[in-house]
Amino acid sequence: MNRTCRTDLKYPGKLLLAGLFAALGLGLGLGAVPAQAAGDPTQPEATAPVYPSATPNEDSADDGTVLIPSVTSQEGNFYLAVTDAALDEVDSESIMDQVRQAVGEQDAKILLGVDQEPNNLKGAGQLVRGMLMFGDSDALSDDWLENGKTLGYVGEGWIAVGVMLPQDAGDPVEIAVDPGRDVRESAPGSRERILEAGQGEFAAGDYTAGITAVALATTQQLQAPPDRTLSKAIALGALGAAIAFLLAWAWRAKRRKAGQAAAADRIKQAELLESRIQQASNYLGRKPVPDLGLPGESRLAQVMAELERQRAGSQLGARRALDTDPGSPQQEQVSEAQLDQLRNREHELSLLRGAVQLAHAYTARPRDAGEAWNRIFEYHRERLEDLALFLDLPGAGQLGCAQAARTVIITHTDELQLLRTRVGRRGTGAEDSPGILERLWELRDELDSVLRDALGQAGQARLKVPQGLGERMAGKQPAADALENDPIAVLRNFAPGSGTR
Repeated sequence: MNRTCRTDLKYPGKLLLAGLFAALGLGLGLGAVPAQAAGDPTQPEATAPVYPSATPNEDSADDGTVLIPSVTSQEGNFYLAVTDAALDEVDSESIMDQVRQAVGEQDAKILLGVDQEPNNLKGAGQLVRGMLMFGDSDALSDDWLENGKTLGYVGEGWIAVGVMLPQDAGDPVEIAVDPGRDVRESAPGSRERILEAGQGEFAAGDYTAGITAVALATTQQLQAPPDRTLSKAIALGALGAAIAFLLAWAWRAKRRKAGQAAAADRIKQAELLESRIQQASNYLGRKPVPDLGLPGESRLAQVMAELERQRAGSQLGARRALDTDPGSPQQEQVSEAQLDQLRNREHELSLLRGAVQLAHAYTARPRDAGEAWNRIFEYHRERLEDLALFLDLPGAGQLGCAQAARTVIITHTDELQLLRTRVGRRGTGAEDSPGILERLWELRDELDSVLRDALGQAGQARLKVPQGLGERMAGKQPAADALENDPIAVLRNFAPGSGTR
């Protein structure tokens, strides 16, 4: 197959192509044999187009046509392009067989073109340039238009070789070599050895052997750097995999460390909860709820009965757990679900223990449990102060609950003072405690009712109540604070209808 580039001057486009090719052809004598084809470098360059310089045959249909050989054979990185004119002189299959191993051992891509005179090309140099510019290979540098004149036209990793066979047997064979920018000589004088290769075979008329010698010399004398695209891709892939592995390892290590810290924290919390559970259980085992001797229908009597029932139940549960798992060893791992179970159990026993402690305090002589009684008085007084603060809010004095609120503030303040005095007397005995507790509980119920009514009317009237004041009036407080500050709220948990089990 041949590529045809006509330079008929009747067509302006073809004239431009011929001029371009002629310009590119200047100075192509470098690296060509015989040497006289290069011309005298000291003389000014000719300005006339390099071709078409002559017509090989005036009767030819290809008059004014430049024939560029297409690639006819390929073996690895070796590309052989032979024109139709030279096909009868060259055994392409034999050349490919001879260079197969040598080509496989080097990294350069070799484009070797063969043509035979007469033609419209000006030597092997223009054959090389024609294959680069108009051939069907990828040997032309991508930036040839910008940097071709200074850096060369052959792409990196390529070597372009042109062999121009003579018209008459016995005449010299011209060879041109144009290596890519990154191609280097194996040793000084390598290019000259390529140009001299096959001269004996050519002189003997064995063009196939001569071209084979030129091809082998090219593989031996010029070397391109290895194509590191694959190795770079592998290296980048390995680097990416290593980075991904390190990130995954660091992430897993961080999670593992966080998991270990969380597990250690759960074990620590579990140990503390188990200690509190054991302390509460021990107390409940030693302290049965006292019998007040009150009528069974009274509220206090029912509260005490419920307390005793739950206290006895907690001890039965503890004994069953002990029988099931005697001396249960400390678990190495504690799950969040197990920790929640321990929290709930500790809260239940702490509340029950606190209620039993209050039961003992409020059935003894008041002077012997002054702190427990003072907590009731102080909490009640603070809520009366909150009610007074509520009445000072803009618009609160006009609400329907205002009169009842004022009455409660006055009457409860007076009665609290009287009851506090009674609790502090020496003559007040244990038999008086249930009655005092019952009366304080009744006052608390009345106060809570007024507080709820006040909040309800404030909401209907869109009266703005400060958040903290509203929460205190509604009795909202953490469960732990109730154990410390509001004994009545603790005992209410065990009153009939409270829902406590």
